[in-house]
Amino acid sequence: MNDQTGLRLGPYRLIRPLEPGRLAERWLALHEQAQSSHTVHRFGICADKAEQRRFLFAVEAISELEHPHLLPIEQYSFMKDGRPWVVAPYVGNQTGIVTLRRLLEDRDGNFGPLEVQRGVTQLLDAMSWAHERGHHHGELAMDEILVDRRGSLWIEMFGMARRLDALGPANQELVRDEVRSVVEIAYRMLTGVDADEPLIRPSRLVRRLDRRWDAWFLRGLDASDGFDTPLEAVLALPGHTVDVDGITTRNVFRRLRRSQR
Repeated sequence: MNDQTGLRLGPYRLIRPLEPGRLAERWLALHEQAQSSHTVHRFGICADKAEQRRFLFAVEAISELEHPHLLPIEQYSFMKDGRPWVVAPYVGNQTGIVTLRRLLEDRDGNFGPLEVQRGVTQLLDAMSWAHERGHHHGELAMDEILVDRRGSLWIEMFGMARRLDALGPANQELVRDEVRSVVEIAYRMLTGVDADEPLIRPSRLVRRLDRRWDAWFLRGLDASDGFDTPLEAVLALPGHTVDVDGITTRNVFRRLRRSQR
């Protein structure tokens, strides 16, 4: 990564590099007029006009997504050399972007069942909302999930990679794979280990765990007979509550919030 500190992109000035994303460099940027912090994603240079058009089609599509757990797109454009850049809110802390993967590593452990239930519900609710509007992401990874200072989860660039690759409409198999990836993330959050075969029932790894979690994971991780939709997975969660959109995150990742004070 070349040092672009101080580079200006419209009203934004690049301050320092952040942990790179899957699709682009991430930079902490300052909106000089508003004095607000943002994340600038610097993509690779487009090879030709067709690639630029494909990028515009992709970013315009995901810019329509407005959900409490899908990170919004604030602005996008091209540099003189044809390199696209996209601006999103900065939801990190003083040290940088906090991905779910990084948080798990920093804690050197796992989350409690209530924390997992709330966090996974946020992800599945966002996924269900996007599916209803024709947007699909594919398998979700922990480094595509950001954690803000209040403990809320945000999926970054939902569906962008599929659109850049000009992939066709999603089928039922892709939807199941997408949902199963969230179940795999939930297993890692709850147990501290990956959901590899042969699968260990989580109740054998977590003391006094509600056995309903065993059934949820056995179903959700089944490659041939997993959950068909995100909503089905949410409704089957142990301790599921009706109010999905209004889920409080007061107790989710509270250790993270304390460490940022």
